[in-house]
Amino acid sequence: MAVVTAGVHVKADTGLSFRSYPAEDRVTVTIGDAYGEVTVFLPRPEIDRLAGVLAEARESLSVSAVKAAA
Repeated sequence: MAVVTAGVHVKADTGLSFRSYPAEDRVTVTIGDAYGEVTVFLPRPEIDRLAGVLAEARESLSVSAVKAAA
């Protein structure tokens, strides 16, 4: 078994794309460009789970901003 950890800093000019595989009920999401990229393989339920985690992450930034302003 191999385990790989990769980190990606997403900036305004970072490439973001996806490819859909309807017959397999999954997508791949690619973050990066020709100099280095990470591809995430996601079956349909995991797309929703990832979207939920990103929404929570965005909300945590909003909550922190509100606390800082108070």
